[in-house]
Amino acid sequence: MLTKNEALELVRQRLPEGSAVLEDATVERSYGWLFFAQPKEYIETRDPAAMLFGSGGTLVEKNTGRCIDFGSAFSTDINLRIYEAGYLDHPDYDLLVTEVSQIDEAVRLLTRLALTYVVSEISSGTTWRIPRVYTQHQMQAKLSRLPCRLNVGHLYFRWQVEYDRRAKQFKVIE
Repeated sequence: MLTKNEALELVRQRLPEGSAVLEDATVERSYGWLFFAQPKEYIETRDPAAMLFGSGGTLVEKNTGRCIDFGSAFSTDINLRIYEAGYLDHPDYDLLVTEVSQIDEAVRLLTRLALTYVVSEISSGTTWRIPRVYTQHQMQAKLSRLPCRLNVGHLYFRWQVEYDRRAKQFKVIE
């Protein structure tokens, strides 16, 4: 099990030259620490022009030392909720559909995920693997032959669909 100082050192080793950790902004949880870094110029001057954008921090797991870099698409709270829900445990997920009770609703929900399939094309001796998004018609055809496997990919950006569904269920959003 890592100490906070060991975790901090792991993050420092990964930083680009000229950057430092904002130690006073560290978020501690039972499973690890979330560290935020900025260029030293920003830390010294607090000049927004020197600020690094696009980073949601680096989470270091206490038990494993695994480092997870968050983007800035979501708030710190949401990033930690995504992690706590287990959506970052694997880099690639498949969904195995074995039964569908409401085909139209299943097609609507799965199409909303913008799941893709790959088309291989050969050009000038190179094989290109081109992702294509399933249309509703293609998704319905896929679900008509069960069981079927759909690649969901990484869940960092896809967790929102489930969150939206639950919000609708409890009339949080319409």
